[in-house]
Amino acid sequence: MTAPDATAVSPKKPFRLGFFSYVDGRTHDAPATRTYADTVAAYTRADELGIDVGWFAQHHFNQHGGLPTPFVLFGSLAGRTRQIGFGTAVLTLPIEDPIHLAESAAVFEALHPNRLHLGFVTVFANDVVLDTFNQPNKNRRAVYDAAIATIQRAFGGEALNSQGDVLYPAAPALRGRLWESPGSVERVIQVGQRGNGLLLSRVAIGTDRDTDELQRELVDAYVGALPEGVEPRIGLSRTVYPSSDPAVSRRNLEAGVRADRERNLKQGRPQPPRTMDEDFEHFSIHWGTPDQVIESLAKE
Repeated sequence: MTAPDATAVSPKKPFRLGFFSYVDGRTHDAPATRTYADTVAAYTRADELGIDVGWFAQHHFNQHGGLPTPFVLFGSLAGRTRQIGFGTAVLTLPIEDPIHLAESAAVFEALHPNRLHLGFVTVFANDVVLDTFNQPNKNRRAVYDAAIATIQRAFGGEALNSQGDVLYPAAPALRGRLWESPGSVERVIQVGQRGNGLLLSRVAIGTDRDTDELQRELVDAYVGALPEGVEPRIGLSRTVYPSSDPAVSRRNLEAGVRADRERNLKQGRPQPPRTMDEDFEHFSIHWGTPDQVIESLAKE
């Protein structure tokens, strides 16, 4: 499934269109080589169509998605495309070395200016994963907060150690292309105070509240916390399935929702007694002909 995404909100360009991918071939048992080849083909076609940004999720050990190192894929794609941007939605920051990450991003920025967006989150950094990546501090939120501060200092050109070393190559523009994806009002306020962009998940996880209702609350908190003069940047993801044959899109979407329910049940997560139409509403799924999808998105 792909999703539209407003990757920037500003007077100059109030809306940008993107797509999101887990780079996941598990649903059809595809080998990684085929999955990555399909991703490259889709991305290059998106560039030809004028899509603004492609966002990719980072997942380790083929859990939930198949891309552990986005920068490797970005490097391969950058030489095959002309203008499309590259976004991480999201990197699990507590298991990353923030200075090494900033250096990798800075080199990419030097080679392909103005095309990289960096989104971060704490999700998936459980104790086992933290141990696997040699992170002794199990307070993942504390690790995250320290890491995001380091990354902001690095792109801001500040000294990173006692001998005054600074990030090389310098990448000050990346300071304005940092994004965070928190799930609570408290954490959203911190994102706003830092002046970073807000990435909203495709669905509201762990709640029975409808996605759009919950996210309006988060957006209000974010905008209210921004420093004076800082423009809001909000990334909004939604599942969309336009088709010349709406019956096909409906059938495929239902299969995906049922598979998701089955996975959740196997993992011990109880499912509320919703009908399929209620699930579509809850998860803000937009489907039908292109005109129907446009109308549905406009209403939301």
